[in-house]
Amino acid sequence: MKSFICPRCGADLIEDASEDIQETKAGRFVVDAFPAIVCRAECGYMVPVDLTPKVIAQQGEDRLLLLYPNEQGRILELRDSVIWPPLQVDSLLARGYWEEYVGNHNVERLLENARDIHAECSDPPNLFQFATSELSQDAFLCWLMLWGEPRHRSLDRPLHEAAVEFISTIFINHNVPVPLVREIEIKRQFKSLDILAVINNTYAILIEDKTYTKDHSNQLTRYRDAVKKVYPNLIQLPVYYKIADQSHYRPINEAGFLPFKRDMMLCILKAGKERGVENTIYLDYYHHLKKIDDSIVAYRTKPLVDWDDYAWQGFYREIQKELEGDWGYVANPSGGFWGFWWTAKNLQKYYMQLEHKRLCVKVSVEEGEDKKQLRTTTMRDVLQLSEQQNLQLQKPSKMGSGKTMTIAERTDYLQTNVNGTVDIKRTIEELKRY
Repeated sequence: MKSFICPRCGADLIEDASEDIQETKAGRFVVDAFPAIVCRAECGYMVPVDLTPKVIAQQGEDRLLLLYPNEQGRILELRDSVIWPPLQVDSLLARGYWEEYVGNHNVERLLENARDIHAECSDPPNLFQFATSELSQDAFLCWLMLWGEPRHRSLDRPLHEAAVEFISTIFINHNVPVPLVREIEIKRQFKSLDILAVINNTYAILIEDKTYTKDHSNQLTRYRDAVKKVYPNLIQLPVYYKIADQSHYRPINEAGFLPFKRDMMLCILKAGKERGVENTIYLDYYHHLKKIDDSIVAYRTKPLVDWDDYAWQGFYREIQKELEGDWGYVANPSGGFWGFWWTAKNLQKYYMQLEHKRLCVKVSVEEGEDKKQLRTTTMRDVLQLSEQQNLQLQKPSKMGSGKTMTIAERTDYLQTNVNGTVDIKRTIEELKRY
C-alpha cells in the first residue's frame, strides 16, 4: 500500500472500507459497504476508491496516465500541471509508448493544483446568463457610466476610461462636442424612461433600453417631453439602446432618438478589455454581447439544419441589404416564427414572406371582398405566372381564410453549399426573381 497524506489533518491515508447505513420504512437496516481511502487518524476524511483516479502508466517522469470509472483515461502533465480531456483509456494507451507506473504520487493533491484543459474549453458561468431582463441591463449601464466620474479614475483607470468612451460616443453620435465629465447624476425609471443621466448639470442623456422588444405607443416622444418639463434647460441626447437587432429604426429616428447598437457597444467593451479592464462584471457583459453577436452571424458558417432564431435574424438582416423589405417576429397560434416580407414591384396586391425555409406568396383581403373568390382567382393567376417564369411555386399545403392568405409556396428557395451551409449570394439572386 502506498502511503499518502490526508489533506484535512496531515495524517497518513490508507486503503480501507467504508459503509453507508440506511433504515428502511419496515425498520430494517441496509448496509452498503465499499472500498475507500480513509484517514489513519480517523479525522473523518474519506474518498471512495472508485471516485479516485488510479495511475496505471507513465511516460518518463513528467506524464502520468490516470484511469477513471467506465474505462475513461486522462493524461496528467506534471511539469506544466495540466490534465488532458477524458478519452477511452485504450485510445490513450495506443498513443505512444507507456511504461509501468513505479511512482508514489499524491494524485488527489496533484489534481487540486492542475489546470483542466477540458474545463477551459467550456464557457465559464456568466452573470448575464441569468440577469437577462432589461432592468439588469439598465443596472449595468448606470454602473458603467458612474465609473466615468473623475473621482473613480484612481480606483480603476482602464474601467474609468471605458466609461468615458461610452459617454463620449453618445455625444459624438449627436454631433455635440464632448465635455470634460465632472459630475454624473443617474436617475432610473424617470417618468418611465429607463435611464436619465445628467452630465455636469448641462446635458441630459436619455436611454431607452430595448433589449429584445420595440418601442410602442409614441413612448419615446413622451419621454422627451417629460424630461423637458422637469429639466427645461438641459441639452437632450436621446439614446435608443439595442443589443438585439430589428428591421428598421424609422420611428426611433423620427422621435429624435439615435440607435446605439450592439456592434457599437462591442467596440467600446473590446477596447476597454485591450486597455486592461479586468472587472468581472464588465467582462461578463462583453462576453454576453459577443455571444449574441456570434449567434447572429452563425448563418454564415452553420449548416441550415442547426440554425436558431438568432441565425435567422442574421440571415434576414443580410438579405435586407439587397431586398427592400422588413423582418421581425410573427406571432401565431402555432408558436410564431421570424419572418421576412417584401412586395413585388409590379403586383402590389401580393407580397412575399419568408417563414424560415418556406417562401410564401400572400394576398391581403380588403373589407367587403369575397375571401374564397379572391383566394381562388389570385392563386390561379400566381401559379400560372410561376409556371411561365419557372418560379417553382406550388399550391399551399394548407389553405387559409383569414385577412391575409397564403396562395402559393416554395419550400426549397434556400440555395446551399455542399457542406449544408447557405450560399447567400445564390439565395439572394433566387429571391430577386420574385
